[in-house]
Amino acid sequence: MTEKFETIIFEKRGAIAVITMNRPDKLNACNTVMYRELDCVLDKIESDREVQAVVITGSGDKAFSAGADLEELNFDNLRDSSEYIKVDARAFRRLENIPQPVIAAVNGAAIGYGCKVAIVSDIAIASETAKFSLPGATFGAVHVIMLGRAREVMGRKRLSQLLLTGEKIDAHEAERYGIVNKVVPQDQVMAEAMKIANRIAECPPLSVQVTRRMLHRGMDDDYRWEDLLSPGLLLMEDVKEGRRAFKEKRKPKFVGK
Repeated sequence: MTEKFETIIFEKRGAIAVITMNRPDKLNACNTVMYRELDCVLDKIESDREVQAVVITGSGDKAFSAGADLEELNFDNLRDSSEYIKVDARAFRRLENIPQPVIAAVNGAAIGYGCKVAIVSDIAIASETAKFSLPGATFGAVHVIMLGRAREVMGRKRLSQLLLTGEKIDAHEAERYGIVNKVVPQDQVMAEAMKIANRIAECPPLSVQVTRRMLHRGMDDDYRWEDLLSPGLLLMEDVKEGRRAFKEKRKPKFVGK
């Protein structure tokens, strides 16, 4: 069964649900439509007793996801920025809350949002060509969720370097950091992810679900901080300037407000 939405493709392969982020012209950048469609699909998966594991990947061979769609990060008031964060956080919460383990098949660049998906997934398999980055600071944004979730994965010093510099790391460095479990050739990413998913599907589902729930315990505190801090941060002048500079392909001029 395959179901196509506006921004994602959803299919079931036996006991495995496969979600493909499908905006190849935007390098699978996530917009509010994608957040809402992910939430819808994850709702279907959560209530489907046949699904034992989930694989999430990106269309094409260039990008897993190039991040949040900057076209949408332009807010004039707290109501609009709060609504955006609510939609964003709901999709991520659902990704961590569903009972089935999630495997990220990182088939290309995983920037910002894409890197965050790899980090909050239970297992991540990366292509040798994949790149990883959390570049929010370079255009005035703050990856609030990652301040907790990613510190647990890679440690404070490694996370500090990624968050404070916005630098990109390759797949093998991401493996050393703990962001991904294994690096494979480009044409083997989905096969490896599916092999792991099918191995999980062979285990008793209740023990898998309890294990996953315990591994993700305490995560909701990070989302409460995002709900509190991010709407105001998105209204900063530096974020607006960073967005303009990115579109105009120039160096931003930050003013600290």
